[in-house]
Amino acid sequence: MAELHPPIVHFAIALTIIGVIFDFFGFALKKKSLKNAGFWTFIVGVFAVWGAMLSGEATEEVVEKFVKGTNLEEILEPHEELGKILPWIFTGLGLFRIFLYVKENSKLMIIYLITAFIGIGLIGYQGRLGGKMVYEYGIGVKPLMEKLL
Repeated sequence: MAELHPPIVHFAIALTIIGVIFDFFGFALKKKSLKNAGFWTFIVGVFAVWGAMLSGEATEEVVEKFVKGTNLEEILEPHEELGKILPWIFTGLGLFRIFLYVKENSKLMIIYLITAFIGIGLIGYQGRLGGKMVYEYGIGVKPLMEKLL
């Protein structure tokens, strides 16, 4: 399951961001096709966010062994905390988006878009923390991880 974390995370980030962008342009341009694309992309993204959290938890034991006693704990801690909170945030946003799909409401759509942009900002920040661990410190890079095991 740990090997699945990177691709699932990338799907979660891409699908939620693209879904919100489609929704924004669908709302701004009054294009139903973009709103539909945004809806379906975002909803699939919500499931990907849950997959990212579950696959991240599967890597937790190995990563914490690597990080223990280093300054990486300062990066891992907020990354993990966001990983536990974001699925719930995106589930709430997904349910809100389902409601808006069934019953269009311009004022509520603006509220959804504002909160969704905050949500994708948080998922982007979490991704930045994860990327920092991988690209600056080598967490999850196979040769380094094999040395630990």
